[in-house]
Amino acid sequence: LLMMMDIGLATLHCHNTARERFVLPGRFAAWRVEKRILRFGKPYSPIAVSPTPHMLQYKSNAALTVYASGIERVIAVYHADFLDKSEYHSIINSALANSNALKGKKKHSSLDKSQKKSSLNRVTVVFIFAKQIEESFREHLFKKVCQNDGDGYDMATVPCVVDLETQFATFNCIRIPYAGFQYPVKNRGIRLVRKYLFDNRLTLRRSPDVLEPIKDMDPEQSLWSFWRAMKKEIILDERESRARYEKMTHKELVFEDGYIYLKWEEQGLWLSVELDEETKIAEVDPIDSWYYPKSNKVAKETVKEVKGVISAYFADLGYSVKFLSYD
Repeated sequence: LLMMMDIGLATLHCHNTARERFVLPGRFAAWRVEKRILRFGKPYSPIAVSPTPHMLQYKSNAALTVYASGIERVIAVYHADFLDKSEYHSIINSALANSNALKGKKKHSSLDKSQKKSSLNRVTVVFIFAKQIEESFREHLFKKVCQNDGDGYDMATVPCVVDLETQFATFNCIRIPYAGFQYPVKNRGIRLVRKYLFDNRLTLRRSPDVLEPIKDMDPEQSLWSFWRAMKKEIILDERESRARYEKMTHKELVFEDGYIYLKWEEQGLWLSVELDEETKIAEVDPIDSWYYPKSNKVAKETVKEVKGVISAYFADLGYSVKFLSYD
């Protein structure tokens, strides 16, 4: 309950400190921003993809936790005389192609076993300095920069459109709450925008375009009301889970909203799944403990059988399965 409340309050904080667009700082100049970006990492020559980035900077750091084999950050800078939907997509595709060409450019030694198995954490920040923006495209700009931005943890793309005509910057600035495990790579990208475009000071007070309120979360309610609501939600989730597993039959598998619900005799598993559409790999949480009716250890022989059922299910969907481990 306390963990849920903590995540809920952190989500609210991240939401309330975001805007659909930010007023540019008083001393803003594109050349100043580019001068700052030059100090980040190392410059690299772009690949033969049009449009060509005006600047391409790359930096890779060794990870301090077991959740990544390295942390890569790429900044690509573009200039556009007139930005519309088509030009925007061309720029994003170019930035991603250039970023992917730099993947794994720097190798990190002294990785432990867990880090070697972990993926690279990568974020690509795309600055687009636009002299003019098509009006119909400008109206939906925030929605556009929030699309296809990655999972936020292992991979993220953070486009930042700087409207030189209206002196506004639009980017997906909604941070992901950090719960003490893997630090979201999206947050690293947001920090880069904040550092190089806003000199570490977002113009929150001067930027009135707040986001739509979070559904079913009233920031005006008392802490005790919030406590009761969270407790009620946990109890309701537990009842719904019990009802679901009671209706299921042995070896029945349901994949819904990124989770596997699997009934095994009188017990049930609840596992998180990450689908990679490019590699067609489904990454499945470690099979360690039963979720229903009690959190008991899963026997080794049963784990093998369960993996077979899950692998067969995703094979029918065209995916190979990678089972994660706590080791």
